This record gives sequence, C-alpha cells and structure tokens, in this order.
Amino acid sequence: MSHHLAPALIGAATLAPCGVFGVGYVTMATAGVVAMRRGGFHSSSDALLVAWIGMAAFAVYGVALIVAARSDWLRTSSARRTRIGAQ
Repeated sequence: MSHHLAPALIGAATLAPCGVFGVGYVTMATAGVVAMRRGGFHSSSDALLVAWIGMAAFAVYGVALIVAARSDWLRTSSARRTRIGAQ
C-alpha cells in the first residue's frame, strides 16, 4: 500500500461508519423508534432535517473515499507489478 492513500483511508475509516450508522439512527428517529432531541433547533423536525443532511453527507463522502482509495490502490499496484515484470 502506498503512503499517499493514508489520508483517504483514514477519512474513509472515520466518515463512512459514522455516516452509515448515523443514517440508521436518523431512520429510526424518523420512524419514531427513538426520540430526536431538538437541541439548539426550533423543533425536533428541524434537528432531524439537519441530521439527515449531515449523516447522508458523511456516508456518501466516506463511501466515495473508499471507492477512490480502492481504485487508486488497484491502479498503482498493477502499474508497480508491470514495472517490476518489465525489468
């Protein structure tokens, strides 16, 4: 594994699980299974809307980092193997 993938892998390892589990929690809050406190928002529905936006963004960005890191990993490892085999 190349060292230039470390930031993407660290970001993916933190953002993707947080976003995916967060989406699960927000889904349960939307269904009324768990309560969503309103916090600093005017209503709990405002808090729920912000939670949906944030968790969806974390999940999408985290999964995109996983896909990009995996793609780069495969591309650079095959190029490295080709270079080694040509020598």
